[in-house]
Amino acid sequence: MVAGEDPASPVELETDADQQGVLRTIYGWFPVGGIVTARAALHFTVDAKREVAPSSIDREIILEAKQVLAGRAAWNRADNRQCPASAASWSIYCALEKATIDVAGAFHHRRPALQIVRQIVDERTAGRPYEHRLMDYNNDPTTTLADVQGLFDESLRRIDAQGLSPRNGNSP
Repeated sequence: MVAGEDPASPVELETDADQQGVLRTIYGWFPVGGIVTARAALHFTVDAKREVAPSSIDREIILEAKQVLAGRAAWNRADNRQCPASAASWSIYCALEKATIDVAGAFHHRRPALQIVRQIVDERTAGRPYEHRLMDYNNDPTTTLADVQGLFDESLRRIDAQGLSPRNGNSP
């Protein structure tokens, strides 16, 4: 368990008729298979070594977040990971939260769209002691709006290069 995380954090299991699904956790979204219900038991396998790939909805989320942060006046350089709906400016994290709600109807902290952005931030900031990647990268005085837009552009390139998964938890 990660320090500071609630040990009773909920998990969500989304399934389909083909005995496939997605297990959504505070640590990421993971593919599941072999789903079987028998009496009072639920059995399934989890591939915890890989997270689900981004979907077309995740691509839309990245595009929307990029639009939210299209100009300097829209960018909140002092992120605290509090994202009021009435905000006039948005951090990277809050733009992604807003876009996720606008596109998918609900926010999930570990949605694939956010995970791919985090991965790119990790690569860009290797060796920097960031406690909260998206917040700290957003607040880093060396980060520019061009860097932020480039972050979204790189996320879109990687999603396009992976191909879109037909099944990865497209509902909220």
